[in-house]
Amino acid sequence: MNDTARMLRQAAASGDTHRVAGILASGVSADLRETDVARTALDQAVWNNHPDVVRVLLAAGAAPDAEMGEFRETTALRYSAPRGMREVAQHLLDAGANPNGRADTDQYTPLILAAAQGEVDMVELLLDRGASPDLTVEPQLVAGVAEKLGISTRASPLSSAAWSGHVETVQLLLARGARPDFEVLDSVTRGMARAETDPSVHHRGSLRAFTLIRELVEQARKLP
Repeated sequence: MNDTARMLRQAAASGDTHRVAGILASGVSADLRETDVARTALDQAVWNNHPDVVRVLLAAGAAPDAEMGEFRETTALRYSAPRGMREVAQHLLDAGANPNGRADTDQYTPLILAAAQGEVDMVELLLDRGASPDLTVEPQLVAGVAEKLGISTRASPLSSAAWSGHVETVQLLLARGARPDFEVLDSVTRGMARAETDPSVHHRGSLRAFTLIRELVEQARKLP
């Protein structure tokens, strides 16, 4: 059985859809592991962005919200959301993945992660599938992790997009009902201060972007 699990995982990691389907046709579980700590085929298919393999595994019963990663530190939807892996995310959601992430963790939600990276298409997909535009989390992170992810420690989708300077994402979230509370304004201010002191951080928003975001948020706060 260990050999079968290894072959399934390797086929998924390489994107060999036909081999994955053939192994599954023998009746093995789509979540089969070589050991209790080994990574699953779905984990490897998502990690390597093979949406067709993801679809086949999910159709065969792979758990869409199972832990994944080298240390089981995330889930498939959380991994795919900030990386713009829209087709993978769509298959996961079709199979029943929770658009807000697993309720038994204090991790950032897929929507917060996607918003922080300015992945507009992913943000729209998650909102369309029921993700909350206002769900706020405050996970316990080691020093520096929030900064690396482009997210403040206590975050909502809107505050994350604002802090990272993603104008189009902020516009979309506001249009979909996200609350422009004081914390969002504070996120814009902190993001702008960071851009002023470190303009070399090229993947963050420009000063012009932060100015536009502040205007958008202030206008939204004035609406009844």
